[in-house]
Amino acid sequence: MKHDLSVMLIGQEKEAFDDEEWIYELKMDGIRVLAYIEDHQVDLRNKRNLKLIQKFPEMKDLGKYVQKDCVLDGELYYYDHGCIDFSKIQRRALLHDPFIIQMESHQNPAVFTAFDILYYDSEYVMDRPLMERKKILEKCIKKENAHFSRSRYIHKEGCLLYEKTKEKELEGIVAKKMDSLYKSGKRTRNWIKIKYLKDDDFVVVGYKVKESGSISLILAQYDQDERIYIGQVMTSLSRLPRHQVKKEAVFDISDVIWLKEELCARVKFMEKTASGSLRQPVLVDFVYDKRAQDCRL
Repeated sequence: MKHDLSVMLIGQEKEAFDDEEWIYELKMDGIRVLAYIEDHQVDLRNKRNLKLIQKFPEMKDLGKYVQKDCVLDGELYYYDHGCIDFSKIQRRALLHDPFIIQMESHQNPAVFTAFDILYYDSEYVMDRPLMERKKILEKCIKKENAHFSRSRYIHKEGCLLYEKTKEKELEGIVAKKMDSLYKSGKRTRNWIKIKYLKDDDFVVVGYKVKESGSISLILAQYDQDERIYIGQVMTSLSRLPRHQVKKEAVFDISDVIWLKEELCARVKFMEKTASGSLRQPVLVDFVYDKRAQDCRL
């Protein structure tokens, strides 16, 4: 088993819909991971193929819960007081102190929910239709608990599930075409995100310092190879990771301190205006498992 697969990415966002050829699942707001389980050993990789098992040692037990060697695609997240806490899982991924990591793994263990399977019992299954992979995933998992599970879904009734997420103020749902194949490393229109709480990931290219001491992050997204200015979002300077300053301008905005390295940040907002800017944006947190080039319009 090679540990070099890439996740398949959602290709579009739409309003809720019903369709007999689609299934619908809850959207989890955490870190997308591939779990390689072989001989009861677990290798956890994020979307950038970086190893995470040292950050989340509680996931070393995943091998106990599956029937055979496998590669599971899923989400790693925190579920706290009825809510999924995106910022908390991001901060956990940045820890380096082994003692603190071990303490967190015991006191605040993360949750892993598998929603797809790429490899099972010495065979890659990515070229099987989604519903066949779902059956293989169900067969693969022999035990679930509060911190490891497989995603459940409903058939056809996307609007009903979406309304339930609104009632619970969850992030939204994902629609998946029932006959879709798994295209490693590709974006697919056979997977559609349907969000209740609108958010998106943006490139932070710089910031402006305000008289109050707060800062305004300059946000952009990629359109093919070009960065398009989207808008700004307020935060405190203490939340900004340390980066060196760029000298060259990226957009024509005065008094901007340009970052040497591009950051990714998740921002919640009421809506996008006709011009593409954001209404009432709020910074959720910085995103460290995503390349800037994947923050796209």
